Amino acid sequence: MKQKSSAFVVAGTHSGVGKTTLTIGLISAFRRRGYDVQTFKVGPDFIDTSLHTLAAGKPSRNLDTFMMPRSAVVQSFRKNMSEVTIVEGVMGLFDGASAAAGGQGSTSHLAKLLDIPVVLVVDAHALAGSVSALVHGYKTFDPSLKFAGVILNRVGSERHRELLEEALRGVTTVFGAIPKDEYLKIPERHLGLFMAHEVDHTVLNSYSKLIEDNIDMDSLLEATEVKIPGAEADASAGAGAEPQLKAVDGIRIGVAMDEAFCFYYPENLDVLRDFGAEVVPFSPLRDDLPDVDGFYIGGGYPELYAEQLEENGSLREALVDAIRHGSPLYAECGGLLYCLEQLEGREMLGLFKGSAKLTNRLHAVGYVEAVSVVDNLFFPRGARFRGHEFHYSTVNGVTAEFAYELLKGVGIENKRDGIYQGNVLASYTHLHALGMGTEKAFLRFLETVAAATR
Repeated sequence: MKQKSSAFVVAGTHSGVGKTTLTIGLISAFRRRGYDVQTFKVGPDFIDTSLHTLAAGKPSRNLDTFMMPRSAVVQSFRKNMSEVTIVEGVMGLFDGASAAAGGQGSTSHLAKLLDIPVVLVVDAHALAGSVSALVHGYKTFDPSLKFAGVILNRVGSERHRELLEEALRGVTTVFGAIPKDEYLKIPERHLGLFMAHEVDHTVLNSYSKLIEDNIDMDSLLEATEVKIPGAEADASAGAGAEPQLKAVDGIRIGVAMDEAFCFYYPENLDVLRDFGAEVVPFSPLRDDLPDVDGFYIGGGYPELYAEQLEENGSLREALVDAIRHGSPLYAECGGLLYCLEQLEGREMLGLFKGSAKLTNRLHAVGYVEAVSVVDNLFFPRGARFRGHEFHYSTVNGVTAEFAYELLKGVGIENKRDGIYQGNVLASYTHLHALGMGTEKAFLRFLETVAAATR
C-alpha cells in the first residue's frame, strides 16, 4: 500500500541564503493550515533541528549520508514522515564531505537517496537576468536530481520580483519571492544560530505570515507530491537486536538536559528506551541529582553557563560521588568540558585533570572517523566508527589515557579523542545511534550500567 504525501528538500545555492528561516516559516505556515509536519536536517547539525522542533511541535531528525548507513537514512525518513515532510539541506546543494560535487554528505546525495524533489532557495538581492543562468546550472548539473522549482529570497522590491520571475520563465517554477526583511533574522553566536529555547516564540507567527503572503503553497504541495512505501515495507533498523531489548529493562539513565546541555540526536535517546532503559532528564544548572543508575551528558553551551554550573556545587559533589561508587558516565563535547577540573576558570566535576576555555576561532568542525584503541564504555578495542565534531574550545593539561585514534578529525589533541578512566568516557566526538559503527555502542553502555547495579 502506498500513501500520497508532500515531501521535499529545501536546498540552497550556498550557505547563508536563508534556508533555516524559510524552513521554519514553511513549517509554521503548513501547521497553521492544519497539516501535520515532520522535519529533518541534512547533516549533523543540532541547532537547526531544535528550531525545526519548536516550529513543528515534535522532534526534528538528522539524515546524514556520511555518518549513517544508507539503509538507516531511508528507514528513519520513511518511518517518521508525515502529511508534509520538509528536509532542510546543508551548505550549497552539491557541497558535501569531499570536494566531489554532489558526493557523500551533500544535500543532492540525500535528495536522490530519498527520491524526493528539491526546492532551491536563491539569494536574489544582487541578481537580475543572471538568475536564469544560475538556476539553469543548478537544475541541469545533475539530471538525475528531481528539481521542483525555486524560492527567491531577499528580493528588493516588487519591480525586482517581476524582473526575476521574467528571467526564470521557461527555466523553472518560481514558488514565491520573499522580500528582504532584516527583522526576521535569527540571532547567532559562535556555534551558529540561537537554540529554540532562546528564540521568542512569537517569531513563528511572523515567519508563517511571511510565507503565506509570498509563497504559493498550493503549487508547492502539488509539485512535491510523492508516493512513499508503507511502513510494512521498512524493517526496523534495530530489529537485529530485538532479542536483547529487555536485557537492561528497568535501568534508569540520567540525561543532562537544559540550556547548557541540549545537543542530543533523538535516536540516541530513542535507542536507550528501545533497549529497556528509562530516560530521566535533569538540569546540572539547577536540579539535585536524580536517583539513576548511569549518566549521559551531551553537548551544548556549558561555557556560557560556567558560573551557574559551578554554583550548583551540591549536584556536582553528588554526581562525582555516584561515579566514584560505580555509576557509569558518558559525556560528549560540552559534557567533556564539564568533566574537567575547570571551564572558563570555574570549578567543574574534576573527573579528569585539565581545563578548558573558549577561544575566538573555530578549532574543529567536520566529520570524524575513528578507531577505538582500548575497550571502553562504548566500543571494544579495534572498533571503527564515524561521528562529528564542532567546537571553539580547547582543552589543556589533560593527563588521562585516550580511547580513540582519529583517522579523520581533530579530537582533543594530536588526532586523539575520548579520554577515559574506569566507568567514565568523555570526548569531543558526537555519536549518532544509527551511525556507522555505533549500532551496538549504546547497548554496550547500557549493559555496563546494568552490570554496575548488580
